[in-house]
Amino acid sequence: MKAPHLPYFGASALTILVASLIFQSNNNQQSPSSSSTPLFANANPQEEVLCTINPDTNTEECEAVYFEPEVYESAIANADEVDEEMLDKLWRAQLAPNECRDNHPDCPSYATKGECITNPGFMTYECAKSCNTCAEFEQAYYDLREGNGDGPCTDRYRECKNWAAMGECAVNPSFMLDQCERSCFQCYVDTNQFGMHQQLPHEEDKLYSQTQEIIEATTTYMKKMWSDPQYKRVNYKCRNMHEDCAYWVATGECEANPTYMQTNCAPSCQTCESLDIRLRCPILPENELVLKPGGLNELMERIVDNSDGKGEYLKYNPKAASRPKMKKDGAESGVDVDGPWIVVFENFVSDEQATALIAAGAKKGYERSADVGIENPDGSHEDDVNDDRTSHNAWCDDELCNNDPVIAPVIERIASVTKTSVNNSEFLQLLQYEPGQYYKQHHDYIEYQEDMPCGVRMLTLFLYLNDVEEGGGTHFPLLDITIQPKKGNAVIWPSVLDDKPETKDPRTDHEALPVINGIKYGANAWLHTRDYKAAEENGCT
Repeated sequence: MKAPHLPYFGASALTILVASLIFQSNNNQQSPSSSSTPLFANANPQEEVLCTINPDTNTEECEAVYFEPEVYESAIANADEVDEEMLDKLWRAQLAPNECRDNHPDCPSYATKGECITNPGFMTYECAKSCNTCAEFEQAYYDLREGNGDGPCTDRYRECKNWAAMGECAVNPSFMLDQCERSCFQCYVDTNQFGMHQQLPHEEDKLYSQTQEIIEATTTYMKKMWSDPQYKRVNYKCRNMHEDCAYWVATGECEANPTYMQTNCAPSCQTCESLDIRLRCPILPENELVLKPGGLNELMERIVDNSDGKGEYLKYNPKAASRPKMKKDGAESGVDVDGPWIVVFENFVSDEQATALIAAGAKKGYERSADVGIENPDGSHEDDVNDDRTSHNAWCDDELCNNDPVIAPVIERIASVTKTSVNNSEFLQLLQYEPGQYYKQHHDYIEYQEDMPCGVRMLTLFLYLNDVEEGGGTHFPLLDITIQPKKGNAVIWPSVLDDKPETKDPRTDHEALPVINGIKYGANAWLHTRDYKAAEENGCT
């Protein structure tokens, strides 16, 4: 965080602290919420004798003043010349280390709710009286005065912990890594701050001493890691996600179960570097893009115009609901609007196959559909169930579908039509929309997958498994195109650009319109630019 200009004195520990307390500096940091409470809001005003140097007479002039927090911040932020003695008095007027107090009116309420334990980054220093942490408060102050450290390892906002849990440390690092240091794991304190508190086994357990040594070694490792700038992007993710991590390490689980342990017990296994997705999931040279620049238009022209002369697509009677105005050879395609490809196939699945897919969904069990949510410490993402998507779905995995003699040909057909491999596709997502259910406007492209070995979603092929009495169409709002459900039909569209096959094409935003009468059954096939199945096996999707 860039400090306001304070030209009268050099970089001291006290200067650093004040710089860290002035939030509204000139670096345009963005807080996750505009309703946050400033660090010293509602602090009790302190009477203090303030002395300044009159530049005209070069004499000291003193007066007794009361300092409110806003006055303190304003005085520092707007001062042209401030000497260290004046700064010290301003600082003491706010912190008063010899007077243990709370700096927020709701501290007693927070404390009774257990936040002294669950939210120590804020509570230890801002609610010292209510949390009985005055000793830590005073020590941090005196350490700073004596130059023994960089000040308290703390959060400047009470909401820091929640913001960090929402992924703000990664999304909004310019603000979070400065103002929410503790929650983003940017500083070290002599506590077990890195995830779940570790349990020791019973003393008679033969691994008791070894587990204790691992906990001590973990503390040493984490302190070293937090002081190393190269880990700044991942140290806030490096946490023990289970209270028995240290014990599991003692039993050899880091080696026996590396996929789980190296991410979920990274501090104890000393594998924080594995949380850097670029190191854990590299894109190997042999994992080439299946779609090259220009390949999308080439594929779609072959499907719609049958340019290869083989007639392999004629049985599906492909029709372009939208396409580019110009063909690859420079000829006009005969459309007035230059759009992305949206192609409808007829009779893509048989009645028997449609019935089998619906039955597979019922057998698996339909669950509430979810979007991609926040990132977990191990690099995976939570499911986000929300009101934008109210359908239900089931995943058609190997056991259920790929090995089924009726369904497997559908999966192979999708690969054949798109000139890809079955390994480029996610498992079919079987969908059920009941009356009133929908999926609001969205896009299938997932940004973070561009640097992943699975590659991004390049094509969506949607199968209509039944006729719907009313509603349930697939609508492309930016193109004003709606494809109505018809049993056996399919529609295919790209999520990427032809000349940049890893870049999102925003024109193919779409939505599943609400079903008015009847039930809609369908299936999504999402095809990726790289080998999705291998990446999924390695936890790299």
